[in-house]
Amino acid sequence: MFEFSIDKYCSSSIYLYHIISNWNYNLIVSGIKFRPYRIRFKNVFNTAINKYEFREGIIIEIQSDNISGFGETAPLPNFSNENLTDSRHCLEGFHLALEGINEEFSLEDLLLLANAQSFNNPSALYGLETAIYDLYSKKNKIPFWKIFRESVPQQVLVNGLENDIDKDIKFNVYKIKLLNTNIFDLKEKINKIQDKIGFDCKIRIDANGSLNLVRAIRICKELEEYNIDYIEQPLPPKELEDMAELRLHTDIPIAVDESLINLESAKKIIDYQSADIFVIKPMLVGSYESCLEIIKIGNENQISTVITTTLGTEIERHSCINLSFIGNLKLPCGLATANLLENNIIKTPITKSIISKPIESGLGVVPTLIPYL
Repeated sequence: MFEFSIDKYCSSSIYLYHIISNWNYNLIVSGIKFRPYRIRFKNVFNTAINKYEFREGIIIEIQSDNISGFGETAPLPNFSNENLTDSRHCLEGFHLALEGINEEFSLEDLLLLANAQSFNNPSALYGLETAIYDLYSKKNKIPFWKIFRESVPQQVLVNGLENDIDKDIKFNVYKIKLLNTNIFDLKEKINKIQDKIGFDCKIRIDANGSLNLVRAIRICKELEEYNIDYIEQPLPPKELEDMAELRLHTDIPIAVDESLINLESAKKIIDYQSADIFVIKPMLVGSYESCLEIIKIGNENQISTVITTTLGTEIERHSCINLSFIGNLKLPCGLATANLLENNIIKTPITKSIISKPIESGLGVVPTLIPYL
């Protein structure tokens, strides 16, 4: 067995390639396609500071020997620092760099090229890396996660959204968006969930950075009577000192989302002692390397990690599912987002708040089945 360390991409010794001798490590890229999409939400998706009526992005397809690897680039407006036009330019640069070259590329070659062409554009980088890893795992007839780990847990936990309380599947954790700062409205939502599901279920409150310190302290005090899992991004992203102050005033765990955009920001959050939980949106972070390194340094500093989608298609969701397994995450992750978009017909079965370990080759997604393509 030849062992290739992933240390070039992730400094943790846990994350290793175990490349078996009969793996096809090199391949010739025979084609690259980009498919723009625009798909409506079934209902307007509201956060504390934004409203979204549709999701748009680009599906990436990299081909080799009639096998296709798929990725997705979909910056979230008013959330991501880049826009879709910028991301498209990065993808086209990647395509041009490979055009007309009829020679074999290693996985390492393509990852380095993706990084070079996606400078300061995490959405493009995440989409390209996903397509590359999907292609290589399909080529070698293994699940996506097996590129990174010899084995992963049998399941990951999943949280529900407040609109899921009337569905047949019951979650152990539900997430509520704080759409205004009215504590009475918030308590009414919590009571509704607990009356329906039971008082043992935990509640996550996502403020999307809409509070100031004084208001956040008051809301946390008011919520301490409930079974609150954590409050997510209570203050604006750059107010790390105030979030550290908030932690001194409440026993409710504080999670960071918008504040966490790369490895450097994760280290800064740790230095300021601003959070108990990291919420990683891989589309915002960019590389799988950075996501895994954030999980690693979080574990080293007693900070747990949750992975959530950015409400993209099933390609993004399946990539986040695989990353949750690779990271061996213990907390429920935000992966039950398949029903938010119209026509998103490929769904990973969720039973009893869990997703079982993927066993299909690659991501397990066939985009040609999705009507909007």
